[in-house]
Parts: sequence; structure tokens; C-alpha cells
Amino acid sequence: MNVAQFERIEAYLQNRLSEADRRSFEAALQIDTSLQLEVETQQKLRLGLRALAIEKQLLNAKKRTQTEQLPQTKTVFRGKIQWKTWSAAASIIVALGVTWWGWNYNTRQNKHQFMALAEQEMTDVQYKSLPFESLQNLSKSAPTRSTRQKAEWYVALVYLKKGQISKAQTQLKRIANNPQHLYCQQAKKILRTN
Repeated sequence: MNVAQFERIEAYLQNRLSEADRRSFEAALQIDTSLQLEVETQQKLRLGLRALAIEKQLLNAKKRTQTEQLPQTKTVFRGKIQWKTWSAAASIIVALGVTWWGWNYNTRQNKHQFMALAEQEMTDVQYKSLPFESLQNLSKSAPTRSTRQKAEWYVALVYLKKGQISKAQTQLKRIANNPQHLYCQQAKKILRTN
């Protein structure tokens, strides 16, 4: 996502778009699932940040109340000090939770993108119908360079389809590093989406 897309999503969420731009954005939102996911993520992050701001305001109000009552009572309860400690710990836990969720969300999304690209690229019926073991053997002992390169390509796609991302990335890197390979550009495209 580039800066312009991010700013457009922010303007949409803050109701700063004109009516025509809003309708255009909502139409794009209906079509583009990645845009839907990004808007949903932005909304959740905004809600989380608002919750943190409210919590900070509550802490500030509590501090003001304590300082106003301090000259009158002159007794400090340990419970109030512990409350601050527990609220700080809760804030840290919330921040870690949001961070973990964001990282986990991106990892799942990358796996789904890899699987979608693998499905999209597996169009050759001849290779799609071959058993995986035969395809691996063909990639090692193919009589021609183009046949071997096709077999290597489809082995990488099968790894993606099976969810073996590390093996697929190794195979795709090998293909992408060979500029003479028939599928060099496609391998680079898949590696860029990671």
C-alpha cells in the first residue's frame, strides 16, 4: 500500500471525502477484497488507539482527583498505587496483543496470497495432472532445458499449493536468480508478494 492509498483510506474513515469521491471509494471497496481488509485493519487500529487515549484520559483524571484529595486526607492507600501499576501492565498487554494480532494477520494474508498465486499459475493441464513425484523426477532428468524449467516452475507451485512456503521460496529464488529461465519474471512476481 502506498502513501496515497493510505491517505485516501484515512480521508474515508474521517469523512473528509466529497460525496462523489466517497461513492467512488465505496464502489472500489465492494470490488477489491484487499482494500476491504486494509480499511477493516485501519478501523480496528483507530479503535485501539482511541481506547488507549481514553485510558490515558482516565489515568489523568484519576491523578487530578488524587492530587485534589491529597491535602484533605493526607493518607496514601497502597491500593491506589497498585491500581496504577496494574493499569500500566494492562496497557502494555493491550499494546502487545494488538501487535501480535497485526503480525499474525499479515502472516495469514501472505499465505493466502501465495496459495492464490499458485492456483492462478497452475493452468497447464499436462503438468497439473502429473503426480508430484513424477514432476520432481522430470525436473531433474528432463531431456530439454525448457521441459526442465517448466517442471521446476510447477514443482514450486505445488509446494505453494501444499503450504510448504519455505521449500517454495527456495525453488522460486533459484528460478528468479536465473535470467535465462522461462519463468524468471513470474517467480520474481510471486517472491515480491511475500
